[in-house]
Amino acid sequence: MQKYDGIRPVTHMGLGVSSHCHCERLDMTYTLLTDEELFALVRDGNDEQAYRTLFKRYDKRVYAYCLRALGSHDDAQDMFQTISLTVFDKRASFSDGSFAAWLFTIARNFCLKALRGRKHTTELTDDILPIEEDESRSQDFLLRQALHKAIGGLPQEFREALELKYFEDLPYEDIAKALDITVSLAKVRVFRAKKLIQQSMSTIIDELR
Repeated sequence: MQKYDGIRPVTHMGLGVSSHCHCERLDMTYTLLTDEELFALVRDGNDEQAYRTLFKRYDKRVYAYCLRALGSHDDAQDMFQTISLTVFDKRASFSDGSFAAWLFTIARNFCLKALRGRKHTTELTDDILPIEEDESRSQDFLLRQALHKAIGGLPQEFREALELKYFEDLPYEDIAKALDITVSLAKVRVFRAKKLIQQSMSTIIDELR
């Protein structure tokens, strides 16, 4: 099965930017811009290079988010392309705030829609978590397996907040915007998720001591 190998966002949108115009100095200038400054160039000027630069910052994280939600590399790859197209198509709707929060709001909504459509329950599979024969006998593997199981068993609202915090490295303000909740509630959900994980893993930790 094809796995993530540096997926690029779809850019055949008629942006009209020739690749030979992108000199090294221009590339460096783009890397110095914030997410919001780059997306302003995309929104207001259809700047393809700004779009590519911006997605290079998030492609692996968005793909990983889709993979955890959908449980399949093929589905995650398709969803990544859908999200990248949607971000461009809806560029005019982004006015201010955090680009990361807006991006993961789109990703979350599409993944939830896909899950509802197939009544899918994400499971830990060998495709997502490759298992080496010798590793399966180690305590590290048992702990990692228990952690994945504990995260997968969390209530959805707790799991989403936890994943955005520790997998996507979003600040609480962006988590709150992505989930359409208050910052205080975002902190509470992450805290409760961690407590539930600790409770779930306490048995196996005791066994491995």
